[in-house]
Amino acid sequence: MVRKITLFLLFISFSVSAQRKFDQYSIEAGFGLGMSGSPGITQFGHFDVGFRYMVDESWGIKFDYGQDKFRTGSNPELGTDYSRYSVQAVHNLGRTLAIPYATNNYFNMLAHGGLGYSSLKSINGSGTDNIGNVIVGVTPQLYLSEDFALMLDLSFIMNFSQHYDFDGTYPKGKPSNNAFMGTIFNASFGLTYYFGRNKNAPDWD
Repeated sequence: MVRKITLFLLFISFSVSAQRKFDQYSIEAGFGLGMSGSPGITQFGHFDVGFRYMVDESWGIKFDYGQDKFRTGSNPELGTDYSRYSVQAVHNLGRTLAIPYATNNYFNMLAHGGLGYSSLKSINGSGTDNIGNVIVGVTPQLYLSEDFALMLDLSFIMNFSQHYDFDGTYPKGKPSNNAFMGTIFNASFGLTYYFGRNKNAPDWD
């Protein structure tokens, strides 16, 4: 009986240790470029922040927030403030492609995608558009240490049920009940901080 209990406790201890080996928590923040769909505004002023939890060595979940300010050069009173919230699945693409092993654990790449909510507010008082979004992207990483990594995030967002353009005006100058799909591309450079890492884990994520 004592032997069975001992073996059982050793099994539980091993299972917990193996599970914790890949429990990776991180927070990230980036700043960069936002490029909108119609009327095609490019603005340097995008900001995003996120929290990520890796369930195992290959898959995780990410919660993030991003914002952009789109302004037209011809008329400073035209523009929008855009905010988005999303929940995304994260895949350790670098591990799948053996990038860390080929680069001595200095580089990696994550792929992410999910759904969320967006708010598009016109600065000229036209109102606020409440929108659903789909986001996909990739995040190359350069590791500085076990706790910090530089990142470049490239994300493409599709807005569903958008009613006015990114300059804050309605299409063709008239309010419409006909919703359309708007798009945004973000390129941001930032930093990822890892915490709660098992120091005995040999692999990056």
